[in-house]
Amino acid sequence: MSREGIPSKAMKDIRRTNQTNLCTGLLLLLSVMAVDAATLSGYVRDAGSGEPIFQAVVVLPGLRLGAVSNERGYFAVRGVPAGRHEVATSLIGHETYRDSVTFGLDEDVRLDVRLAVEAIELAETVIIAGPQTQAERERTIQSAYVALPAIQLQQLPAVGESDLLRSLQLLPGIQSASDISSGLYVRGGGPDQTQILLDDVPLYNPSHAFGFFSTFQPDAVRDVQLYKGAYPANYGGNLGAILDVSQREGARDSIRTTGGVSLLAARVLLEGPSGEGAWMIAGRRTYLDPILSALRSSGTDVPDYYFYDLNAKLTRPLSARDNLAISTYYGRDDLDFDLGEAGTFFGVRWGNRAGSIRWTHLFTPALFSELTLFTSQYESTTSASFFETPVQFANRIEDVTLRGDLEFFANSSNTLTGGFRVTRFTVRFDESFNQQQQLSLDLSPRLFEAYVQDDTRLPTGTHVRFGIRAARFSEGARTAWMPRISISQPLTAHLRWKGGAGSYRQYMQLISTEGFSGADYWVPIDATVDEGRSRQFTTGLEWEPNRKYKLTAETYYTDLSGLVLLDNNRSVDSRASTSQDIFIADGTGHAVGLELFLEKRTGRIRGWIGYTLGRTRRSFNDVDDGRSFSPKYDRRHDLSVVGTYRLGDWRFGSSVVYATGQAYKPASARYTLRDPATGVPQDRVLAAPRNSARLLPYHRLDVSARRHVKLFGSEAQVYLQIFNVYSRRNEWFVQYDTDAPETEPTVVLQLPVIPTIGLEFSF
Repeated sequence: MSREGIPSKAMKDIRRTNQTNLCTGLLLLLSVMAVDAATLSGYVRDAGSGEPIFQAVVVLPGLRLGAVSNERGYFAVRGVPAGRHEVATSLIGHETYRDSVTFGLDEDVRLDVRLAVEAIELAETVIIAGPQTQAERERTIQSAYVALPAIQLQQLPAVGESDLLRSLQLLPGIQSASDISSGLYVRGGGPDQTQILLDDVPLYNPSHAFGFFSTFQPDAVRDVQLYKGAYPANYGGNLGAILDVSQREGARDSIRTTGGVSLLAARVLLEGPSGEGAWMIAGRRTYLDPILSALRSSGTDVPDYYFYDLNAKLTRPLSARDNLAISTYYGRDDLDFDLGEAGTFFGVRWGNRAGSIRWTHLFTPALFSELTLFTSQYESTTSASFFETPVQFANRIEDVTLRGDLEFFANSSNTLTGGFRVTRFTVRFDESFNQQQQLSLDLSPRLFEAYVQDDTRLPTGTHVRFGIRAARFSEGARTAWMPRISISQPLTAHLRWKGGAGSYRQYMQLISTEGFSGADYWVPIDATVDEGRSRQFTTGLEWEPNRKYKLTAETYYTDLSGLVLLDNNRSVDSRASTSQDIFIADGTGHAVGLELFLEKRTGRIRGWIGYTLGRTRRSFNDVDDGRSFSPKYDRRHDLSVVGTYRLGDWRFGSSVVYATGQAYKPASARYTLRDPATGVPQDRVLAAPRNSARLLPYHRLDVSARRHVKLFGSEAQVYLQIFNVYSRRNEWFVQYDTDAPETEPTVVLQLPVIPTIGLEFSF
């Protein structure tokens, strides 16, 4: 019996009934509100490829009515009176589409629009008066929202080849752990505090080559949305940030081929029509393995390594009201290293698999719905042997999720959304030493979430978005209510104030080296440890004197609790089976900072200057007597200057990065202990407080040059990229030889100058 005298089974039935009633009530509420007058609705797509456009403005200028297309390209304009009215559809970089449409009394009209691409070089774009685009609306409401087309990220200098995650590290508020890390450390949070989605499916370790590359093929990505903090109620599961990546659907007019070849890998994308829908298949593979094999045959000790990616997507309309989309991703890394000694080797294998089926349905022209079933799997196995002593770490996480979302276009100034998400996790984590199992976790928790959110634009120009997300996690029977709010207020015609706040929970924890991500492991929090919790607050000013320039100043504060830290002092012969055995728990922390972002968005010269002044601290009762410390990725100053210049068929790019050195744990003294049994003195190193010293400041210059050429009558680009032009060997970490403390510590350096040439083609 519970304290209230109600049997536990009855309590579970009551909770389950309440959850069901919540979802049912939400569906009924939105369905009832869907009854209204005449509605203009349809999809906006690119005229060439047929890809959906989710940032298009659709307005009826004579009536001052309008709407914006959502992520699937769908829009709905309600309350249109009878008569013939002009309809205009526009988006930056596309030609404006105009048409006249006749509406009968209470008639619903379907209008599908195709926008042709229009190059913009020097002139500023004139936007039709009316509602903002989706991206502009998000930037207006959300402090710390970034929306970037994939092509913009592909133009930035990189090492090896263009990479989405490494390009995002050039934005203010985002740091990297090292030159070989594509992990995102957003506003003082670790990589596990940023949820990374591919077509709404979470990827648990989107990296290759120990973090050197991300799993996102640049040709397969359509656009990127990044919420650096205080993200809205339709997202959940992480304490910090959301990166939402959408794949291309494929060309609807003809079969096309796009690809590229660099010094490290080759990639190719095929796309084409499928009835009235489209398909896309993209693959990438490194060809380092034959090069490494040749080096090994010459006597050089190098590992055997390769990675590959495979993306696929199919979209098909089932009817005028229904669409089906199926997408999948598979990627893998494989490294083997024979260290030359008998019984001594090292091997790591890791990879992601993801797949989803999404059905979109129009209950009415103003009520848009999605039902998605997806699964995401991540596996990592590290096997090593040192002089016949084997060590192994194995981690497997799988989640199967059913998700439903409703979007109700109430009018041009109000949108109501709601939905649910049910997830079943299956997690296994094993650790063994010398064939003796040291750790074994085998959990299958469930997570139920529901949300409702209202997005309103008042006649005064004030924009308010309020939502609440509820979560129920089976481990420990935890329930959480997480309110979210964002407000923006125009102060003048060009100056706007924005603010936001929210509460967040995280039930999955990452065991990370913070240096490279190949051996990262995910485990859920069980009933022995509290879940991670955060409260985020952000506010800022945005000054936009014209379409060419924009200046943003934002401050943020994040309060953290329920943090965990891997317990490295656990005895080798101990046996662990709970979260309490693995982690040092109940940590607290905070992150506070100021971000400045000046952007030039049109003309031959484009780019930005970003600066972050930040501070991040953590504290645990069992670490350094509870004293707070800076995590490795804490940066006091972080500056990036990024620019591109177009001259005829040439496009030049450069980026300059400067940052405060990483925090590390130094040695404070050296001492000697005499063995009482043998009388032999032994030297030791006395460690200073955790992360109480700093490496030297980090700085680097990258440049690139691209030129459009004709290849067998088709469009192509050749490029040269130089990473770390002046070969600054930035410091990575410091090693101490505890067996010989009298020796100087070794400072491990990062990458030198690395030039890369490559070819990209399409036909």
